[in-house]
This record gives sequence, structure tokens and C-alpha cells, in this order.
Amino acid sequence: MTPQAVPRTQRAIVHSRYGAARDVLALSGAFPVHAPGAQQVQVQIRAAAVNPIDWQMIEGNRRLITRRRFPFTPLFDLAGVVTAVGDEVTSFRVGDRVHADNEIDAGGASEYVNVREDLLAPVPAGLAFTEAAAIPLAAQTALTCLDRGRVGPGTRVAVIGASGGVGHFAVQMAHAAGAFVAGVAGARNREFVHQMGADVVIDRHRTDLLSSFGADSFDVVIDCVGGREQWTGARQILRPGGRFVTIARDEDGVVTPASAARLLSTITARRLRGAGARGRKYHPVFLKASGALLRRVNERVEAGQVRVHLSGSFPLTLEGVRAAIEESRAGRTTGKLVLRR
Repeated sequence: MTPQAVPRTQRAIVHSRYGAARDVLALSGAFPVHAPGAQQVQVQIRAAAVNPIDWQMIEGNRRLITRRRFPFTPLFDLAGVVTAVGDEVTSFRVGDRVHADNEIDAGGASEYVNVREDLLAPVPAGLAFTEAAAIPLAAQTALTCLDRGRVGPGTRVAVIGASGGVGHFAVQMAHAAGAFVAGVAGARNREFVHQMGADVVIDRHRTDLLSSFGADSFDVVIDCVGGREQWTGARQILRPGGRFVTIARDEDGVVTPASAARLLSTITARRLRGAGARGRKYHPVFLKASGALLRRVNERVEAGQVRVHLSGSFPLTLEGVRAAIEESRAGRTTGKLVLRR
């Protein structure tokens, strides 16, 4: 297919400094469009999605880990159409429908963005761009959790935060793998989590896993919420040799040298405590996104084992991005929040 005519500048929502999204995001009418590098693919954005990491990065909570160079265009999850490819790209061509978690570079809030070839995957057939944009970060994280937990047929799995972005994917994937799945969520999301494939749903406001199932009753606990109490509770319900897999930390907020040191100390202590065949294992998950991992997710989507639940859809405008971020920040989202062009 003949390369499309791409403008030199574009409209993009730009992050200029750290702070609240309503204060530091602005619309630029002349943000530069760069030709893709040798191993990059240029994508025209058709949809994007919001994840907690987006507003955490905008507010500067993770600046100790990843410092941004301003101006910056946010939103990691994106889906769109290939408009140009680098000289060394072999897997994609102009016109392909693709999606990705664009890791450090983000760019979902722009019209065009360059993505490394090894981060991209083709959009599953029949999937809308909004659904495709909702998949990459959360679903890759969920599948990584299942890998770390060694979830398979007959595994007894508890998913804490089962109705959220990562949680609703984890429930579906565990169910498809043949596991027994107990989901922990609020009462209003009980039916939703059942529909995702949970065998049992625990109302987190009324009871807990220990009261419902007793000690030593699970092989794997996947924690999508965080807080020290999740690990403390999991140690009681995990069988000897069981795995606690978490995508969250004991404490939220700004990462400081002191909190980073505490996190490292905590991970080390918990891993040491779980040493030996009968120890309860502690597995923190830090996603390493890739096109290969995303293709594994897409195989499950195409097989009908995983579907995307969209909690809300917003226009891909400055006000739309601000509104989606505020809704994500409120912490009551079921499934995913997306933005459409």
C-alpha cells in the first residue's frame, strides 16, 4: 500500500509539567510529527485508553523511576492504523490495524505516534479500535500474573480487585485456563465478576477470603489492589508453596528515595520468608510489555476466552482526557476507560 500523506505537525494533548491533569495538560495545534526510526512504526491514533499509571506519571508520582522530558504527550495504551514504517521493520506495513502499550514514549493523546516494532501487535479481527486500545497494558499485566502464578487446570485462584482493568482480565484468563476462580470485589460488581468467569464472588465490604474458605485454601492470590493487608491475608489462605502475585505496592502516592528503599526492603524480606518448598512465595509484577506477549493475549481474545468491558468512553479531546483521568483517579472503574477519535 502506498504510504499515506502525513502532516508535519498535529494536534496533540501535551503534558508540560508535573501536576494535576486539569492544570498541566493543554492542547497543542502544532506538535511535531516525526518520521519513524529504522525499527519504528508510525501509527495514526484512532483510540486510546487510560490506566492509573497515566495520571500517576502526569502528577509526578513516579518521577524518581522515570523522569519525563517535556513537552510530552501522555497515554500509553493506543490503537490505530499504520501510516509509515522504518527501514528495518518487517512485521507491519501501511494500512495495518495495530495496538500497543507504548511503554515509556506513550503518545496515545496525539494524532500520530511512533512505536517500536517489538511493542506492536495486529488488532484481533472484528475488534473495534476502542476495544483494542483497552487491551495492551492491563491484559498483558494480567497474563504476566498468570504466568508468575503458574495458573493452570485445577489451580485455585483468588483475584483481589476482580472488577478493575487488570482484575477483569485476570479472572477471564484464569477461568479459561481451567482454574477455580474466587473474585473479590464490591457488591455492586458481583454479577459482573461472575459474568467474567468467577466461580465465587466475595463482597469485600462484608466478608473476606479467610472467613469464606478457611486457611490453606488457595494456590495463587493475584492482588490488583495493594496494601500490606493483602499480603498478610494471603499468607493465611495460601497453601504451603502457594504464590502471592501483586501488581501494587503497600503504600501509594509519590515514590521517594525513602519509599523506594522501603519497597526494596519489603520485597526482599517477603521473598526470604517464602524461601523453601513450603514457603508462601511473593511475586511482585512489573510489566515488560512486548508484541509477543500482546499476541498471546490476542490469541485468547480471538478464541473467545477474553473480552473487553468498557466502563466509559470519552472523546479524544482535552476535556475528554481530563474527564477520563479524573474517573480513573476516583478508583471506582469497572473494566476499562477509553477515548475515541
